[in-house]
Amino acid sequence: MGAIPRPSAHVAAGKVFFADAKGVVRSMASNGTVTTVATFPMTSTQQMFSFAVSPDGSRVLAGIFTIPKNAFSCDGSPTTGSFTYDAYTALSGQPSSLVYHLSWSTAPSSVMELTGWDALGPFGTYPTVWASQGGGPGSDLGVFVRIDATTLKPGAQFSDPSKCTVWDSVQSGAFVCLGDGKATSTDPYGPIAQPVSVRDAAGQEEWHFTVTSVNGAWGPHLAPDEQHAVICCDFETSSMWLVDRQGHQVFLPRGFYGSGWLDATTAVGYSGQTASSPAGTLAYVTLNSPGTYVSMGFSGSVVGTVRS
Repeated sequence: MGAIPRPSAHVAAGKVFFADAKGVVRSMASNGTVTTVATFPMTSTQQMFSFAVSPDGSRVLAGIFTIPKNAFSCDGSPTTGSFTYDAYTALSGQPSSLVYHLSWSTAPSSVMELTGWDALGPFGTYPTVWASQGGGPGSDLGVFVRIDATTLKPGAQFSDPSKCTVWDSVQSGAFVCLGDGKATSTDPYGPIAQPVSVRDAAGQEEWHFTVTSVNGAWGPHLAPDEQHAVICCDFETSSMWLVDRQGHQVFLPRGFYGSGWLDATTAVGYSGQTASSPAGTLAYVTLNSPGTYVSMGFSGSVVGTVRS
């Protein structure tokens, strides 16, 4: 199985907040100034760290999931050691405080992960997928849930995953989810009609659309103003769709794979290998020129937009 890394950076209050392997969270301003914000007790390479930062940057929440070595042995022998989860809170520049500690003698069925903080408060996944052995584009998704900012306990689901699986959300709390795809013919390898729903923070549908492809569709990303979404991929053209709230659909240029938005008019992702662009470089597409992508010339991941 391959481990699924936690988000190691977040954007808040015009800064990037990032964590290291020792549990130290720092912020970096647009002028390059780096400041230590909080420190959490990472003590082992057997730990998975997740955190969330309040929109004003004044508070950091963290979770540390500790797994014993050889937790899942190849010969079926019992696990030695315990699985633990520790939830922490810290004010910027202040020592962290333990909120609660959980312990299990066998692998727990559900463990929470912190992934962000929007206008409604912190959110994450519960249960969380910590590793994957394949199984399709959604195999690394957990169930999106609200998290209580005081108790740090998981709360209400964004959506019932058996009815609509959440893939992405924005700062307002709105999110995009996928329902069950439906075959459009008797051919088992025929096109799949994939319903996509954009919902507000309360879970009420704002708009919806359907895209059809031989392999179905996955990976929708919602624009921050909730007016557009990108989703992968059309089998015939290997292109992503750009869809607006009125239902208009266009194909983005072949070789561009969107993974988010820089702002309401700029989808960001990475480019595939072409004659003019190296494989895997960061790239973007603007709504006023959806047929062309611009390679940024270097590789990396986009975690958010910093505005000074």
